[in-house]
Amino acid sequence: MRVFYTRFCLFVCLFVGFGVWLMKKKVMGNIKMSYKLLERIDNVSEMTLKSAREACKDFGFADLITAPDANSKLAKSEGFRNIGVSLTPSTVGVLDNCPNSTPKCRAACLAFTGRIEMESGNGGVITRSRLGRTKLLAKDPQLFANILYSQLLREDRKAKRDGVNVAFRPDVLSDRFWHLEHPWIFEAFPSWEVYGYTKSVLKVQQFTDGVLPKNYHITFSWSELANSVYVRTILESGVNVAVPFYDRQTLKGCLAETFLGFPVVDGDKSDLRFLDPKGVVVGLRAKLPKLKSKADKRVLGSSGFFVGV
Repeated sequence: MRVFYTRFCLFVCLFVGFGVWLMKKKVMGNIKMSYKLLERIDNVSEMTLKSAREACKDFGFADLITAPDANSKLAKSEGFRNIGVSLTPSTVGVLDNCPNSTPKCRAACLAFTGRIEMESGNGGVITRSRLGRTKLLAKDPQLFANILYSQLLREDRKAKRDGVNVAFRPDVLSDRFWHLEHPWIFEAFPSWEVYGYTKSVLKVQQFTDGVLPKNYHITFSWSELANSVYVRTILESGVNVAVPFYDRQTLKGCLAETFLGFPVVDGDKSDLRFLDPKGVVVGLRAKLPKLKSKADKRVLGSSGFFVGV
């Protein structure tokens, strides 16, 4: 009888434990919590801009910084000099820069739209530059940091000359843990507004817990695996969620008035996410093919990544 009771208790414990694990996995939308960090860089040295450019050229690109006039999103930043770093997305390069990306997220990635569509294979300037930056980050994080620091100082001087503050989006196309790998960024430029989108539940939790630097703002990105219970929870806690919407009738990008009971703001007007009210849905007009048959196929294949209105 005692053996039976012991086995019964063990079975109950295993069953409950599995249920808790399954619930967490479901609520968090099957998003990975693990992340392989690169070497943590705490100290950086300023290089001359000439030596920084030469080091960049060794890896096949001209500059680590993506300027406002080189990216349509960064350009929508009135009152700020908005700059970024454009690495390769997901597993395109030598690093997995988007460890929490989903299949439909990768399929709809903006990294493969716009100017890059006119390039052929990996021979284009934009593609080579993203690959080169990623290779530098993977091979020599310290050199990457020294170049980045030197070029960020240059951007800071430009902003002061123009009488504006700097907005910095280190993850234009990626989703890395900059505050853990390169904490010096937030210490060296405390007046800057650093921001980004993420699919990392861990990073969102750090944001809500106040663990992230005070000048680091995070917006959670919707995906086909995002769970509405989890999304409502973080919205109620003040975290914003970006969602791509489309019109079910015309199959063109549009905006909803509300989503899951929360107000929707126009995220296409400006890229400065840190200026958004807290606890709102950042509506983005879905980028779908102009041909309706292709748009319909893209929507059906998105498995809920694009949200119909």
